[in-house]
Amino acid sequence: MSGVALVTGASSGLGKGLARRLAAEGWAVGLAARRAEALTALAGEIRAAGGRALPVPTDVAEREAVHDAVRAVEEALGPVDLLVANAGVSEMTVPDELDAERVEFLCRVNYLGAVYAVEAVLPGMLERRRGHLVAVSSLVAFGGLPLTAAYSASKAALTNFFESLRIDLRPRGVDVTVISPGYVRTPMTEANRHRMPFLVEADDAVERMMRSIRRRRPAFAFPRPLSTFVWLAQVFPRGLYDRIAARVRREKRR
Repeated sequence: MSGVALVTGASSGLGKGLARRLAAEGWAVGLAARRAEALTALAGEIRAAGGRALPVPTDVAEREAVHDAVRAVEEALGPVDLLVANAGVSEMTVPDELDAERVEFLCRVNYLGAVYAVEAVLPGMLERRRGHLVAVSSLVAFGGLPLTAAYSASKAALTNFFESLRIDLRPRGVDVTVISPGYVRTPMTEANRHRMPFLVEADDAVERMMRSIRRRRPAFAFPRPLSTFVWLAQVFPRGLYDRIAARVRREKRR
C-alpha cells in the first residue's frame, strides 16, 4: 500500500530511516522536524532516488506549527493516509534537580506533539473512512525506570492515548499501531554511558518497525528478550522491581 505519509522527527535516527523506507516503497513523504537543513538534505536524497518528499520544518511542541505542517503536506502531496508520530527527546530526571519546566517540555514533544498531529490528520481520515496512525513509543512506557521520570511518563501517556484511540477507531476504518522499541543505536542513545542491553542497530530496528506498519499490527515491542522482561516486570512484587531498578540507577549514575 502507498499514499501520503507524514513522519515527525524525520531529520535523524528512526524517523529518518522510516521516511527513507516509506519513500522507497512508493509513499509520498512529508518530513517534519526542527532542523530544516537536515530535512532538505533528506528530501533531496529521496527525490534523487525517484521518490516524492516535502520538508516541513516544524516544532512539534507547538500546536499551530503542527497544524500548519499538515496543511502544507496535504496541499503539496495530498491527504495524509499514514501518520508516523516519531518525534521525541530524552533526558535524565534527577530528583535533586527536578524542574517542572523540563518535564513539561518532554511531555509537549513526546506526547502532545503526537496529539497535535493526530488532531490535524484524523478528521480527514474519518471522512474518508481510512487511515493509519502509528506512535513510536518506548519500552519505558511499561513502567517507570530510574532517572527517567519525565521521559517514562511522556511515553506512557503516548502509549495509552494511542491504545485508547485504537479501540475507538477500529470500527471507523482507521488503524492504530503502537511501536515500543528498546535500546536502538541512534543519535539519541549515543550519549548514554550506561549499559544498553540487547542494543538494536538502527537499520534492523527500521526493518522491524516497517513490518509492523505494513501489517497494521495493533502493537509491536522489541527486541523480544527485553520486551518480555519489561512486560513481566509489571507483575513483579514491587520490592523485587525496586531492587532490580536500583542496579540500573547505579549504572546510569556512574
